[in-house]
Amino acid sequence: MVEVRGIRLDSNTLGPTNGLTATKRPVISWEIFGNEKNWYQGAYQIKIKYGAQTYSIYDVVNSDNNLFVEWPGRDLKSREVIAISIRVAPKSDVFSFSEWSEPAVAQVGILDNSWRAPFISMVGQPKDEDVSPEILFRRNFDLSANKIKSAKIYSTALGVYEIEVNGRKVGQDYLAPGWTSYDHRLLHQFYDITDLLTPHSNAIGARVGSGWYSGMLGFDGGARNIYGYQRAISIEIDVEYENGERAVILSDEAWKSNYGPIKDAQLYNGEVYDANDEFPGWSLPTFKDDSWSPIEIIQCSSKSIEPQAFGYICEINSLKPVDIFETPKKKLIVDFGQNAVGFPRINNAKAPKGHTITLRFAEVLENGELGTRPLRLAKATDQYTFKGDIDGETYAPRFTFHGARYCQIDNWYGEFNPTNIEFVVIGNLMETTGGFECSDRLLNRLHQNVVHSMRGNFLAIPMDCPQRDERLGWTGDIAIFCPTALYLCDCYSFLQSWLKDLKLEQKANGGAPAVVVPDIIHAFETFWNGKIAAIWQDASVIVPYELYRSSGNKHILQTQYESMVSWIDYIPKIEGKVRWDKIEAQLGDWLDPSAPPDNPLLALTDAYLVADAFLFKILTITSETAEILKLEKDAAYYAELASKCRSDFNDAYVSLSGKLTSNTQTAYALAICFGLYKNDDQICYAGNQLSELVRQSDYKISTGFAGTPFVTEALTITGHIEDAYKMILQKECPSWLYPVSVGATTIWERWDSMLPTGHINPGEMTSFNHYALGSIANWMHERMGGLKLKEPGWREFFLRPIPGSNISYCETFHKSPSGLIRSQWKIEASKFTYNVTVPLNSTAHVTLPDGTTHSVGSGVWSFTCSA
Repeated sequence: MVEVRGIRLDSNTLGPTNGLTATKRPVISWEIFGNEKNWYQGAYQIKIKYGAQTYSIYDVVNSDNNLFVEWPGRDLKSREVIAISIRVAPKSDVFSFSEWSEPAVAQVGILDNSWRAPFISMVGQPKDEDVSPEILFRRNFDLSANKIKSAKIYSTALGVYEIEVNGRKVGQDYLAPGWTSYDHRLLHQFYDITDLLTPHSNAIGARVGSGWYSGMLGFDGGARNIYGYQRAISIEIDVEYENGERAVILSDEAWKSNYGPIKDAQLYNGEVYDANDEFPGWSLPTFKDDSWSPIEIIQCSSKSIEPQAFGYICEINSLKPVDIFETPKKKLIVDFGQNAVGFPRINNAKAPKGHTITLRFAEVLENGELGTRPLRLAKATDQYTFKGDIDGETYAPRFTFHGARYCQIDNWYGEFNPTNIEFVVIGNLMETTGGFECSDRLLNRLHQNVVHSMRGNFLAIPMDCPQRDERLGWTGDIAIFCPTALYLCDCYSFLQSWLKDLKLEQKANGGAPAVVVPDIIHAFETFWNGKIAAIWQDASVIVPYELYRSSGNKHILQTQYESMVSWIDYIPKIEGKVRWDKIEAQLGDWLDPSAPPDNPLLALTDAYLVADAFLFKILTITSETAEILKLEKDAAYYAELASKCRSDFNDAYVSLSGKLTSNTQTAYALAICFGLYKNDDQICYAGNQLSELVRQSDYKISTGFAGTPFVTEALTITGHIEDAYKMILQKECPSWLYPVSVGATTIWERWDSMLPTGHINPGEMTSFNHYALGSIANWMHERMGGLKLKEPGWREFFLRPIPGSNISYCETFHKSPSGLIRSQWKIEASKFTYNVTVPLNSTAHVTLPDGTTHSVGSGVWSFTCSA
C-alpha cells in the first residue's frame, strides 16, 4: 500500500529549523512512497487543521498532480499553527485511497508586515570604527502560575543575534537573521521556548553583533555601516496557557543593555573574547542589572519584515584534528583534514586568568607555514582571554565564520591535546538531494569537493568564497552553477529568497541587477560599481528558469518575470542588431587559465562573442518563460529577438563552415550547447574542431567561468565522448583533477590556485573554496550517471548513461520532488548491467548503450546489454 510523506508548502520542508510558512495561500506538494510498479496517482484529498480546530476535509480531486497544488482552504493567519494530511488513490482505481498521511505541522510566520515588536538599541551607541563589540540586551518578566500550553518567540535584529531564556540558549542556529537587502526586507525567525519558561519569574537576554548589517563588507578596504550603525533587537514572546489565556512580551523600554565579553566580532576579522568580562547568570531572573544602561526605541529601516522560509544556519558537522605539527617557524598548526566553513570550539582548556590565546585560520600551507596571503585584508583570527577557571574553559565564537582547513594556535598554555579543539562546520540547513560515485577514486573526490564547496558557500546567501575580505553574492557564480546546485541540494527556497533581493535592488537601480546580491558594491569605490556584464546579470534570467526546471513550480517564473525582461530590455545593444553594444569591457570567459594572474579579463575567447552567446540563451529562456505563463505576445516578441540574435551572432562570428572567429574551447562549446549554429554540417565541423583543440591541449582545460559548464557537454553532443572522458580524467594542470591530485578538498577559484611548485598563485584574487568551476558535476550526473531531466519537476526524465574510458561502475541519485531516482550501472565481463529506481507517479525513458530503449513507470528495474 502506498503512503504519503514529505509534505511541503511553497517548496519548503517543514520543521522548526527549516523555515516558516510565509504566504497566506501556500501551494502544497507531497511525495508518494511504495513498492508498486507503474503506479500513477489518479486522485487526492487534503485535510487541514487550523490551530485547535477540527480538521477541514476538502473535496476529492481527480488529478495525477502531486506538485504545487493550489491551497484549498482559507487564508492563513499570522502566528497560527496548521496541520496538513493527505491521502491519494491510484489512477487504476480512484476510489481506493491510501491511509491519511501523518500530519505535517507548519508554523505560520508574521505576514502582511504586521510586525509589532519595537526595535530597541543601546542609548547613544557610537558608530563602530576598528572594532565591533557585542551588545547585550535583557529584561525580566513574570508569567502566571497557570500551566503553559505553548510559548513562542518571533525575533529579528539589525545585526546578528542570539537569544537566551532563563540561562539557556534559544534555538540551535547561528548568525540570524542572515543577510538580505536590509533596506528592502529583513527576515524574522521563530523559536519554541515552551520548555524553557517557568511559572512566575523569567528572564530573556539577547546578544547582538554587527554581522552584515554594520560590520565591514567588501574588498579593497570595503566599507562599514553600509545599512546603518545602530544595532538593535526586536522580540515578541507569545505565551498561551492551557486555560486559553494569553500573554505577550515585547522588546520595549523595560529592557536594559550593556557591552558584553565579545570585544570585537567581525565576519572577516574574527572574534575577540575576554572571559573576565562575562556577566554570570545575565539571562536569569535573579541577575541584578541596576548598573546596565537604558535602551531607546529606533525605527527599522527595512521596508518589510518577512518570515524566513528556508533553513536556518546550523551546525552541519564537527571536524576533529587529523594532524598537529610544528612549522619551520615553530608555529603550532592543527590540520582538520577538510577545507570547511565555520568556527573553532575550544574544549576544557586551562590557563591562568588573563592568559590570551590566538587562533588564526587559512585554507592552505605555503613553505610549511600558514598561507594567509589569499585572505588579503581579512584577519581571520580569534582571540580568547581566560578567566582562570580551574575546571577548564570552553569557548566558541558566535558572530564570525572562517573558511579554513588549518588553524595556527599561538600562546597555548601547557600541553596541547587534540581533544582541546574542533572545527564546527556551519551552513544553511538544506536536504542533500543528489550524489555520485564511480570506479575512479579521484573523480569521487572531485565530486565530494564540489559538494563541500557548495555547502560552505551557501551560507545566508550563495557566496563566492568564505575566507577572504569578500564573501559576496556574485551573480556570475550562481548563474553557471545553479543546475548543479539544484541537483545536489534542496536549495530552492534558499535561492528563491536571494532572487527576491536581486529583483528588489534591480527595480531600485532602474533595470540592471547588481553584480553582487545583496548589493554593497555601491558603498565603496571599485571597478565593479555599476558594472553590467553578460553571465553575471544574466543570473536574473537563468536562476529562476533553473529553479522552475528542477521543481516544476511556475510561481518562481511569475514572481521573477518582471526582473527577467527588465534586464533584457536594459542590455545596451548595437543599433539595428541584437548584440551587446561595446560600451565597456565584458568579463567574458573569466579566469580562463591562459589569462595573466593579475588580469583575468585577458581570456583567449572574444568577450563579446561570449556575451552575445549568453544573450541568445537568455532570450530563448525568456521567450519560453512567457509561453509557460501564457503571455503570447511576449513569447513571440522574445522569440523574434532570439532569432535575430542568432542571425546576428552568425554574421559576426561564424563562417560558412562553422569556424568561429575565436578558435577556442569556450567559443565552440557555447555555440554547440546553446544551439547557435544554422545547420548540422556546421555543428559537425564545430564538434570536430573542439575535439582537435582539446587534443592539441593534451586534454587540459582552457575554459573559464563561461566555457567550463559546457565543454564536455559539447564534446558529448557532437559524438566525442572519449575526448570528454579524457578531459575530466586529466591530472596535469590545468584540469579538474589537478587540484584533487595535490590534495584539494574543495573546488578552487583558479585552475592553478596552488601552482605545481607548491606556491600559491601570485594573483591577488585566489581562493581555495569557490564552487563555480565545480559545474562539471552536472555532466557527471547527466552523462556519466545518465540521469537527465526531461520535464520540469522530474515527472519525466531520461536514464541514458554513456560509459567511457576505463570507468567500470557509476551511480548517481537525485531526490526529485516526487521521490528518489537512482541510476546505477556496471561493466563486467563485457556485459553492461543497469539498475534504476523510479519513484511513484513518475516516468523514466531508458536508453542503453547499445541503443535499446524502454519507458517505465515507478519501481526498481534492471536492464542488460553487451558492453
